[in-house]
This record gives sequence, structure tokens and C-alpha cells, in this order.
Amino acid sequence: MKTATEKAAKPGVLTKRVPARTKTIQFTAIKRDWMVMSDRFRAIRSKSRRPMDQCFWCKKPFENGDKMAIAFRSKGPNVVLCDACAEKALIAEHEGTVHK
Repeated sequence: MKTATEKAAKPGVLTKRVPARTKTIQFTAIKRDWMVMSDRFRAIRSKSRRPMDQCFWCKKPFENGDKMAIAFRSKGPNVVLCDACAEKALIAEHEGTVHK
């Protein structure tokens, strides 16, 4: 039997339980293998307010050579995801389920 969170799931979303609430982000598009993390990318983005040096969803820091995915949110700025989180979101979009 599905939980209330799974029943209310919309395609292309990631959901996780955080203290006292459930966080759900809906993406309009996700581009996997968008860019590879490098020292040059890190140096350029370090001057920005949002350096994009870690996955937006799981907060895993990117190592040099890691593939990053760019995700376009329905509300808010674009974000980068690690390959694993991007895959979860794309699977959720095709299956109509929510992955934690």
C-alpha cells in the first residue's frame, strides 16, 4: 500500500523527509552529463553567490572529474545535481513515483 506522500507524487520530483516536514522540489527539465567538475569550473563559480560545488539535493561535494547534471526548477534558480540524484528524479518522472 502506498503512503500519502507516494499517492500525491507528481512526475519529475524529488522528495525527502527533513525534520518536521517533507521537502518536494519539482523540476521542469534535467540535463544529465551537463558538465564535468574541474578546477577551472570551481575557480569561475567561486566568485558567484552560488558556487555549485555540491549536489543541491544530497549535498555531496563534487570531486574533479565528477559528472554534474543541471536541473531547471519550476520555482527558483537552476541547480546542479549529482548523477545519482539526477537519475532518481528522471526515474520518478517516468514511473510517476517519488524517490527519497
